[in-house]
Amino acid sequence: MSIAGISSVMDNISVQGVLNRVPEKESISFRNVLLNEIYKVSDLEKAADAVTNDFITGKTDSIHSVLIAAEKASIALQLMIEVRNKVIDAYNEIMRMQV
Repeated sequence: MSIAGISSVMDNISVQGVLNRVPEKESISFRNVLLNEIYKVSDLEKAADAVTNDFITGKTDSIHSVLIAAEKASIALQLMIEVRNKVIDAYNEIMRMQV
């Protein structure tokens, strides 16, 4: 079993990938980046559910893959919640500014 380093984790962050795919004349919206990441978290949760169902039905006997998929989905969800909290904090800070 190989252990992935921090560089492989950073490769999964797709902001740079989104920046590379957008043509020069199009602008990148914060909304699209967030939606893309939300969809990826949803895909990770669906993959974890699929692996869990395969384990329950006996299609696979690898408990390691079940636990790894569940942990990936959990960490991605926790990260998404923290990003949401930071966005809400930033919004509240902007709303407190006096004009």
